[in-house]
Amino acid sequence: MGYLIPRLLLVVCLVDASLRFMSIEPLTFRAWEAMTRYRPLGAAFEPDRHYSNERAYGDSAAMGNLPALRQYRRETFTTDALGFRNVAVRRSEPVAAILIGDSFAVGSGVSDEETLSSRLTRLAGCTVYNAGSEHPSPDPDQVRALARNLNMRGGLIIHLYSEDRELPAIPSTWRREMKRVLARTPGRVGGLAGRARGLVTVSPLRILSERAMKALANDRILPNRYADNVVSASVSNGDSMLFLASRVDNFYRKREMSVEYWTWLRDELRKERLDLLVLLVPGKYTVYRRFLVNQRPAGDMAGDYLDRLEHGLRAAGVPVLNLASIFSARAADYLARGEYLYWSDDIHWNARGIDLAAATIQEEWPLAGASCGGSITAQNP
Repeated sequence: MGYLIPRLLLVVCLVDASLRFMSIEPLTFRAWEAMTRYRPLGAAFEPDRHYSNERAYGDSAAMGNLPALRQYRRETFTTDALGFRNVAVRRSEPVAAILIGDSFAVGSGVSDEETLSSRLTRLAGCTVYNAGSEHPSPDPDQVRALARNLNMRGGLIIHLYSEDRELPAIPSTWRREMKRVLARTPGRVGGLAGRARGLVTVSPLRILSERAMKALANDRILPNRYADNVVSASVSNGDSMLFLASRVDNFYRKREMSVEYWTWLRDELRKERLDLLVLLVPGKYTVYRRFLVNQRPAGDMAGDYLDRLEHGLRAAGVPVLNLASIFSARAADYLARGEYLYWSDDIHWNARGIDLAAATIQEEWPLAGASCGGSITAQNP
């Protein structure tokens, strides 16, 4: 054993080191992991990249190791030169709005032409730029710099906040200064640093090992220890739907509410003549809980988080659009036809949900003017 174990460890280390230089795209079930591996410092994704997968599926099915409940779909994911998810944005065209926020803003689980920014661009007839990233609460300095880079002269910033995220907070002074330093990092240096980070932090051997363990943990050979990550529930029509267990727990607990970040963000954006609209997106469990069988009773404060947040934002004078009521109403209509607004195996909305959100935004906050170059008519201030 003293002879074999050190040599086995050496072989494993050598294999791990050599595999780190291979592409992980064949090992991914969606675009997100492949597009973030080598992202430069301060960027959302790796610039000028294209990903395509004909059999992508949802994060909940992956986290719960439930292959029988996967909902396969085609996913294409394209990034621009700035590392954001946009296709063929011409610098000469005026940008009417910038969409910021988390994976809902990015469009996780859908193809390029189905993202919220793409749908809004098509409805409005002018460009809505997708600046979504894994950081749901970007610093206003970054947003203002992006607006200048896009030659925006005023316009709208849509901050998408999904219910299941923690409340955004005003970053500390040193964090803001660190972001400024990263923003001034030369592109070549930032790209090399991002590639080095990807080589160090992402191990294809670990991905392969995890896949092997999940193949064995199928409740026949070994117990499925991943199943507790998700809640599998039956809809009243008999269909199955997956929810992350942590998101279900969020629904039943009383969550603290604060609008301090958004008042600060609004005031900072005004320095660049940019208006702010906060878009509140309900979680999948909030929308579908009433259609599920055998769910625990809701307490007095359960499910009211977005309503309280909306009231707080309005009281503070921050423009807000809460999608919870329209999604709950339309979910019932779609359910009658056996259709849904969210993927059954994912926390994110599908193309139907995105279309509903885009239509609601365009109805309540239409982009107006011949050029759409920053003229916003607020129907719901």
